[in-house]
Amino acid sequence: MKFSVLLTLSFLFRSSILFARETFEFNLGQKVNILSDKAFRKSSENEFQAVGNVVITHLKNSIYGEKATINFTTGETEVEGNVRYIAPEMTLYGTKLRYNFITKTIDLDNARVLSDNYVITGKKILQTSPEVIYAEEAEYTTCKDCPESWSIFGKKITITVGQYVRIQHAFIKVKGVTAMYFPYLVFPIKQKRESGLLFPIIGFSSKDGFKYQQPYFFAIDDHKDLTLTPSRFGDRGFGGELQYRQNFKEKTWIELNTMDLNDKVYRPYKIDKSLSGTQEFRQFSDFEAHFIQNNKINGHLYFNNASDMDTIRDFDFFAKEKIRGTEVGGGGFLEGRSSLFTLGVQSYYNQNMVVSDPNLFDNQYVQLLPKITLSSVPYNVVHTDFFLLKNISLGLNADYVIFKQNKPIDDPNLPIRNARRLNLAPYLDWQLGNIGPIAFSHQLKLDYQNYHLSTEDNQQNFSKQGLVYKTEARIELEKIYGLAYVEEKPIIIDSEVSEVDKDGKAKKIAPTVLNTTIGTLPNIRKNLDEKTSLIYNNSYRHWQQFKLKHYFLGEQNYKGNQKFRTQIENDDGQFDYLDALRDREHLTSLNTAQDSLPVSNTLELQWNNNLIKKVSRKFDPYKDGQYLKDNFDYSDITFFNVSQGVDLTVDSNHWEDKLTRLYINTGVNFDRLAFSVEEFYFYKSQEHKLTSAMTYNHDRFSLAGDFKYNSYNSVNTPVTKLAGYDLSVNLTDLFTIKNHVDYNLVSKLISESSYSFLYSPINNCWKIEFNYTKDLIDKKFGLLLYINYNASNFASINVR
Repeated sequence: MKFSVLLTLSFLFRSSILFARETFEFNLGQKVNILSDKAFRKSSENEFQAVGNVVITHLKNSIYGEKATINFTTGETEVEGNVRYIAPEMTLYGTKLRYNFITKTIDLDNARVLSDNYVITGKKILQTSPEVIYAEEAEYTTCKDCPESWSIFGKKITITVGQYVRIQHAFIKVKGVTAMYFPYLVFPIKQKRESGLLFPIIGFSSKDGFKYQQPYFFAIDDHKDLTLTPSRFGDRGFGGELQYRQNFKEKTWIELNTMDLNDKVYRPYKIDKSLSGTQEFRQFSDFEAHFIQNNKINGHLYFNNASDMDTIRDFDFFAKEKIRGTEVGGGGFLEGRSSLFTLGVQSYYNQNMVVSDPNLFDNQYVQLLPKITLSSVPYNVVHTDFFLLKNISLGLNADYVIFKQNKPIDDPNLPIRNARRLNLAPYLDWQLGNIGPIAFSHQLKLDYQNYHLSTEDNQQNFSKQGLVYKTEARIELEKIYGLAYVEEKPIIIDSEVSEVDKDGKAKKIAPTVLNTTIGTLPNIRKNLDEKTSLIYNNSYRHWQQFKLKHYFLGEQNYKGNQKFRTQIENDDGQFDYLDALRDREHLTSLNTAQDSLPVSNTLELQWNNNLIKKVSRKFDPYKDGQYLKDNFDYSDITFFNVSQGVDLTVDSNHWEDKLTRLYINTGVNFDRLAFSVEEFYFYKSQEHKLTSAMTYNHDRFSLAGDFKYNSYNSVNTPVTKLAGYDLSVNLTDLFTIKNHVDYNLVSKLISESSYSFLYSPINNCWKIEFNYTKDLIDKKFGLLLYINYNASNFASINVR
C-alpha cells in the first residue's frame, strides 16, 4: 500500500497536529485524494483522520464533510457532519456516511438523494452495488425544492440507478396529508419502457358512483406492449380495458383497444341510473392497422364494434375518440403507385348509429363494397415552342364502385339503393402558350357514368355523359421588397452624458450615482462601451394573380331507367356528388356543390393576392447543409382572394340577374393577432354562407373566436347561426382559468360550455384542475390531478 505526502508533513509523534490546509494522496485500489484543515495518523491502527472542511475525491466521486476516518487496511471510511456525496448520476446528503473505497458500498444516515428527476429522503439509505440503492422509511417525490407538495412514503424503497424505483407499502401524500395507499408501486426513471403499474384513473359521480381503473403496462419487447386495466365503473359494475400495440417497422403497425363490462344499470330505452336487477354484457372494441411497403404500396385498415349504440354515449371517455362520423363499423384501403399511374381499392361496412333502436342494424344503410380507383399521370403528347402547341397532355381518372344494402329492400315506392357504377373521366390538358405576360390554357374532359341497377323491371341500366370545357387566361404579377439577411453591427454606448450650456457649447457631466439601501455605486468613467448586436433584415413578396375562366357544358345524354334519373335530380336520391346532373349540380345542398359555379356557360373572374414575409435564420455552422436549404422562415402576412361568376345562359337585360355566387376569402396574420373571413353570397336568393375566425395571443391570455352563418337553401334547411370562443387567462404564474362556449344564435341556447380553473405550482411537480362542462343533455363536474412522477412526465388522476 502506497502513501505519499504531497506537502511538508511531520510525523515525529504518534499523533501530529497540522495547522495548515493539507492535501493527501494514496491508493486503495484507485487513487484517493483528501483535503482538510487538520490531519492525524494512527500508525498502530493503520488509520487516517481528517478534520475540518474535509474533501475526498475517488474516481468520479467526491465526498464532503467535517470529519473523516479512513482505515487503510479495510478501505472503510466514516464521514460525519453535513455530509455530501456527489456522483455523476446523483447527489447524497446526510449526517453520517460509511463508505468503502474497495467495495464502493454506501451507508448513509438521515439521508437525502437528489437526482435530475427525483428526490428521496429517508432514515437510512444503503447502496451495496453501483446499480442498486435501498432506502428505509423514505419518501419519494419529483419536487426538488418542495418535498411537501406531494410525495410517496414507503416502508422500503429500492432504486435501480437509471432504471426505476420500487416502493413497498406506499402512501401517497399531498401537502403532507396521506391521500391513498398502494401495496406496491413502480416508477420508471429511464427512457426505456418497463413493465409495471401505471397511475390509476379515479372518478366519482353522483349519477354513476365511484370509478376506479388500475392500468398495468406489460412491455413485451421493444416492438410490442400490452396494457391491462381492471376497472370498477361505479354502480355499473366490474369490467376492464385492454390495449395491444405492435410496431413491425417504420409506419407499419397495429393497435387494438377494447372495453368490456357486465352492466348492472343499463337496459335498452332505460333513462334513469337505478340498478336494473340484472346484468347486461356491453363492449366496445376498435382495431386499426397501417403499413407501407417500398414506398409504392400502402394500406390502412380499421374496424370498431359496439354491443349497442348507447355504449358510445355512456362510455364516451373511451369510445368518443375512436368512432368516425355517425357509423360503427370499419373498412380500409390498399393503394399501389408507380411512375405512370395509381391503382387503389377501398371498402367499408358500417352500422348506422342514427336509429331509434340501439340494437337494430339499419338494413337501409348503403354500404361501399368495394370501390376501385385508377388515376394516371398526365402523358405528354405534344411539346413545342410554337403558340397554340406549347404542350398537350392526356390523363384519366376512373373508378368502379358497388353500392349495396345489407338486406336489399324491394319496394317500388322507395329509391333505388343498390347499384354498380362505372365512372370515367378522361381529360386533355392543352397549354396554348403566352401572348405577352398572359398565359392561355384549355381543358376538355369527358364526364361519363354508367349504372347497373338492381330492379325488377326491364330497365336495369342508366347512363349519362357529356363534355365539360374549361378555358383559362391568367396573368401573374410579383414584386419583392428588401433582402432577407442577418448582420452584426457594433453598438456604441457613451457612458458620459452631454448637455448644452448657455453659450451653446456641449459639456460632459459625470454619470448619475444611484442611491440604494446598502450604499452607493462608484463613479464609472468609461467613455465608450462596444457591443455587437444581430440585426435581422426581412424581405416581403407581394404576389397577385388575375384569372378569367370560361366553363361550358356540352350536350348531355341520358339513357335508361327514368325512375333513377328522377331520383338523382334530388339531393336525397344520390349516392354521392358524382350522381348529380351536371347542369343542376350547383343547386344541390351538398357543401361541395354550394361553393361551385354552374358549368353550362359561365365566366369566372378571379383576383388572388398574397403578401409573404421572408425572415433569415441565424446561421449555425454546426448543422450540415442548413445554410443552403433551411436558412429562411416564411409566413403569410395577409391574403385577399375574390371570385365572381357570370351565368351567360340567363336571358335577362339586367346584369345582376346573370351574377352567380360571389366568393371572398381574406385574412391578416400579425405576430399576436390572426383574423380570417370566408364568404359566399348567392345573388338570386340573397343568401349567405359566412365563416370567420379570430385568434389573439398575449403574454397573459389567449382568445380564439369563430362565427358561422349559413342561410343557403333556407326554404328547406333552417338558417344556421353559431358563435363560439375559447379563452385562457393566466392570472398569475400559478393560476389559469379557461372558458369555452358554443352558442346557437337561432335557438338562443348554449349548445356546449366548459369552465376550468388550473393551479400549476412553480415547482412543476403537480397540477390540479377543476372543471365544469354542460351541454344540451348533461352536466359534469370534474377534477384533474396531474402528478409529475418523472422528468416532466405528467400522469393524471381524473375525477369526473
